[in-house]
Amino acid sequence: MRIAVIINMITPYQRPVFERLAERDDCELLVIYETERESNRRWREDQPLRYAHVILDSWSLNLGRFAIGSGVKLSSDIYVHVPKRPLSPLIRFVPNAVVAAGGGMWASPTNLAALAGRRRHGWAFVPRWESFARRRPTLPRRVAEPWVRRFMRSGDAWIAIGSRSHRDLVHLGADERRIFVSPLVAEPAGPSGPGGADGRTRFLFVGQLIERKGVDVLLDAFAQVERGELAIAGEGPLAERVKAARATDARIEMLGHLDRAKLQDAYAGADVLVLPSLYDVWGLVVNEALARGLLIITTDQVGAADDLVEHGVNGVIVPAGSVSALADAMRVVGEWSSERRAAAQALTSERLARTTAENSAQSILEACCCAVDHRSRA
Repeated sequence: MRIAVIINMITPYQRPVFERLAERDDCELLVIYETERESNRRWREDQPLRYAHVILDSWSLNLGRFAIGSGVKLSSDIYVHVPKRPLSPLIRFVPNAVVAAGGGMWASPTNLAALAGRRRHGWAFVPRWESFARRRPTLPRRVAEPWVRRFMRSGDAWIAIGSRSHRDLVHLGADERRIFVSPLVAEPAGPSGPGGADGRTRFLFVGQLIERKGVDVLLDAFAQVERGELAIAGEGPLAERVKAARATDARIEMLGHLDRAKLQDAYAGADVLVLPSLYDVWGLVVNEALARGLLIITTDQVGAADDLVEHGVNGVIVPAGSVSALADAMRVVGEWSSERRAAAQALTSERLARTTAENSAQSILEACCCAVDHRSRA
């Protein structure tokens, strides 16, 4: 099976899955990146990619300022990459199936070109859906909804990253019999450090300091928590808001951007990850924190919550945007006994065992085989 994957940029969390695919005897893989890295991302690859790949020569357009109408100021950027020769790598590689992946893939010029070239070149087309419907969709998404549905229905098979994206695919018109779940994965890591000293629970936030991540909600909630410490790792427009909170509360520590080694230290020094996002298609920091033995507090608008967090067992799920609910959760989780934490670890181990690079790669291969079979019948 010859599989080409189109994705917007190089991301660390996709590497293990692509490596597993490339290692298989029954698969030849080519990953086509629309750009090396978007300007709002700080990660850098310190090792060569161990699979065949191409980085397209693209113009990048930032459309973030037009994403209005969701009730949330999207301080994060939204990019569209316009390649000069989008189909050249595909034509040379001659894939059996093309996986259209990455954020906003229904608006990606490279994916659109691959879909348009399907009839002429004969490859199957497999959209990988990494999203779910917002409570209040942005104006561009409301305008684009008819096209999104048409784009998704054009798939020969589909890949979801979790339960929510699976349900969203069905809602968009995908045939449930041809949907495969390929979960996002985190790198294996050691456990967290011991519990907080002097009865202080160590809370950790990791992410961009933007409104969509619920940074304001987190700071307002933590101000109502009598005991505990809060470390905030990340950069963004709300950094000044964090600095102001730190100036009045010595329990808040501002870590800034952390490289991989320092981020592992931050996880090891924490008890609970808090991800209070107003909207997050997945939230890979949940995977990372669970792999290191942390408890989770997150919201009902985080995709990972459905698959990795069981409310009241290995974490707490609160309504997005609720300061009082988040503050209550931080107080409650900080008082969990060692026995309850042990039960949380047992559940976490069970759920993470299903979320491996091998399982994710296998699902991609199965989706592509299904798509090729469907295409041949069509």
